[in-house]
Amino acid sequence: MAKIVTAMEARQNFGSLLNQVSLQQEEVVIERAGKPLARLVNVQSSTSGGKLDFRDIGKLPNSIWE
Repeated sequence: MAKIVTAMEARQNFGSLLNQVSLQQEEVVIERAGKPLARLVNVQSSTSGGKLDFRDIGKLPNSIWE
């Protein structure tokens, strides 16, 4: 389950959020006006090893377009 924070909270606590993502393998969803805008995830846990190949849209994970 992803932790949900507002954009303001993300700005104020960015270092702490990075620690949660990198050390505790948590996922953080950043919202503005109650709508999700971004997801902060550990690069090591991404499906493609942290690198996306934008040359072929078929290789991108589906979650990037949600």
